Amino acid sequence: MSSYRVAPIFLIRAAGVPFDHLARLSTSSASRAARALLVRRADLAQARGDAERLVGSRENGLSAAQSRACRAVLRSGAAPAEHATAGSPAEINRFLAVAATVPELERELGVVLLREVSAARQALLESSCSVLPSYLVFGAGEFRDRLHDLLADHAVDGHELPPRNARARERERHLLLYLQRVCAKNDTFSEFGPSGWGTVVEGTDGVALDPQRGIARRHAFLERWTAHTLVAALNEDAAVRPELAPGLHPSARIEDHSVVLTESGETVALTDQELQLVLRCDGQTPAHSLGAAAGALEDLAARGVLRWHAEVPALDPAAFHATAVTIRMWRDTPVRARWSDRVGRIDALPQKFAAADDLQTREKLMQQARAGLNELGARQATQRSLYAAANPIAEECFRDCRFTIGEAMVDDLAREIEPWIDLWRDTYAYVASRVAAGLRGMLQTTPSRAGAVPLPAFLAHCAANRLPLTGHGIVALAVLAFQEVKAAFREMVSAWPDAAEWELTAEHCAFVRRNFEFPRFDEYTYPSADLQISATSTGAVERGEYQWIVSELHPPVAMLHHALYWSCPDPATLSRALASTTCGRPGVHYGFFAADFTAHTVVRHMDALPELMTFVAPQPANRRWRAVPPAEVEVYVEEATGDVCLRKRGSQEYLGSFARAWVIPLGFHPFFFGQAPHMPRLRCGKAIVQRRSWTVRQDEIGPGDYTGISRDLVLAIERLRSEKDWPRYVYIRPTEQALRRSGAEGRDKDTKPVFVDFESYLSLEIFHRWLTKAGEVEVTEMLPDPDHLLWHEPDGRRTFELRTLIVPQS
Repeated sequence: MSSYRVAPIFLIRAAGVPFDHLARLSTSSASRAARALLVRRADLAQARGDAERLVGSRENGLSAAQSRACRAVLRSGAAPAEHATAGSPAEINRFLAVAATVPELERELGVVLLREVSAARQALLESSCSVLPSYLVFGAGEFRDRLHDLLADHAVDGHELPPRNARARERERHLLLYLQRVCAKNDTFSEFGPSGWGTVVEGTDGVALDPQRGIARRHAFLERWTAHTLVAALNEDAAVRPELAPGLHPSARIEDHSVVLTESGETVALTDQELQLVLRCDGQTPAHSLGAAAGALEDLAARGVLRWHAEVPALDPAAFHATAVTIRMWRDTPVRARWSDRVGRIDALPQKFAAADDLQTREKLMQQARAGLNELGARQATQRSLYAAANPIAEECFRDCRFTIGEAMVDDLAREIEPWIDLWRDTYAYVASRVAAGLRGMLQTTPSRAGAVPLPAFLAHCAANRLPLTGHGIVALAVLAFQEVKAAFREMVSAWPDAAEWELTAEHCAFVRRNFEFPRFDEYTYPSADLQISATSTGAVERGEYQWIVSELHPPVAMLHHALYWSCPDPATLSRALASTTCGRPGVHYGFFAADFTAHTVVRHMDALPELMTFVAPQPANRRWRAVPPAEVEVYVEEATGDVCLRKRGSQEYLGSFARAWVIPLGFHPFFFGQAPHMPRLRCGKAIVQRRSWTVRQDEIGPGDYTGISRDLVLAIERLRSEKDWPRYVYIRPTEQALRRSGAEGRDKDTKPVFVDFESYLSLEIFHRWLTKAGEVEVTEMLPDPDHLLWHEPDGRRTFELRTLIVPQS
């Protein structure tokens, strides 16, 4: 029996559009023609070499005239009119025979390529017209408008393809990038990336899948940046301030007749009157009800004693709505009427958006949201940050998939991948130890009292030393530690022969514990695993004809992003499974930025694990949560483990750890071990735990004319496929080195993998552009490949993955 099991509830992330739309873009005949041409060119090179060796030999038996004739043939590649092949050497005749067929194959490639590209362009426009208009409601402004016009023109006259000039190629490239995202990716995004939930059924085996047609539920909401826009506007209106409730600053603590500002260590003396006023400021009572002069409150706020301004609620995916509700609770005054009207119109739009079933209405509602927010002072987003939310309204969709997996099937998986999970957990523990060491160094240089430092002071000290813990600080330390782990892996496999696949044993997967010394621990080290099943059908799974693939490993909170968690049919079961991975140890939220970067990605751990999580951040907390003000939290080193922890001041109640927490795996996500130029597929038992991948440089594609509809491009790709053993279907992305060189790592949209079909010319153009732009790309095999997508519906096949929790065996 394995030490692990798969939790009884799992998430399903599916593509919203059938993969078959991409299959229609195939130019396979051109690829076959290119392969035939490459073979014939290789034959020609061999024949030429044989003929040149003959002519260059002193013992070839040729007369001077024959030798001159043969040399002329080799120079021209064709027989002169006076040349009689009957008496020519066999090597020359073979050269001539092969050379005569090459032009015909070149011509055939050109003809087939033109014909298939034309058909693929037509299919791309037809699929785009049927699929993308609704998607482009969420698209980028100027390009969305251009594509809208293009698709509208094609809808009027669908038989006329525009001339394939540079502008047409750019449009088609963008259309295909959008199309591949909704057909070949499992992004959670509206109806184009719906989520569902499934269960593990005891006492059974196999897979059951019965997806119901259409979307069962829609969930639309205003993104978090809209709440920040609203709050900024409120704070600019002086008439609003009496309606706001001042409270003790989260980093301030009352001691006798003074207030200690724990971030700086400064003490602010208070008069008796000021102290009484501060005590009445509970963060719930509006300023107009306190009976105090506004000047007194302003003075205390300026001195850092009080916090008196509107704020965005923390970890709240409905932050705009929550702020709108607060406004409606103000006094009945012209101020409330003015703001309630402005905000209420915007707040009502998501519900209308979810209910709208036609494109024009949804576009109009999105425009109304933008216009209303612009009136509040919203600024146009300019960055291309990965996972940034540029639209005011976001939408998630739920499909009723009726998906179950037999317990025996997932138990087999848990046994097979146990060494890989052990490796993840060893890596987690080692990386956590290195992070803790770095934090101990920071703590030692922070002024302390009795070995402890106030949390606000520690966070400020780390930020001042370019290690912001609410930002990238802990992740940066974790990334450095994982580099050591990857180096140890490369050392272990350095003598292994290159192959398509390497099988890892338990001994192989123990290399971290062999190479490094670190304290082992269990809490928070269990992963969430993205799993895929490669099989032709559910019937094939019943017959045992299937393959498990571990796509990625995440921290378990990957199950708790709002985009996923909102539709969970059984939060109690999910919470119990999550709690089992903590081993009863509590955790904290101290303001880590990525936890509520967007509404889509808000981490709902405070809601899912209310008994284990404590909120210690300075932002406003939900009243349901257990919260301790940052000023009442201390940072210290736990003597037994060397871990840097948080505790409640006074009682010294343990609250959680910086390093033994779910943020750590962000430093080694997606848990990939690579090497250039080729990384074999990794397998544990019968399960694939890492896909095969390659690194290719721009110079490897070779010289050629890659403009227009290029035969050279098809030939170059087919040559690389033969040399590198590339499969037909892959995903590409710039390498880490290329991203670092460009400064786009973690920011640019190009960091997301892009699907490429090497037998689709339109895909080849994307591949070539990515390679030219980055200089170096990573090519990863698509598994399952399109022939092994078991999710079949009347409109076609779909890609999907299962996001599961790996939990300890009870």
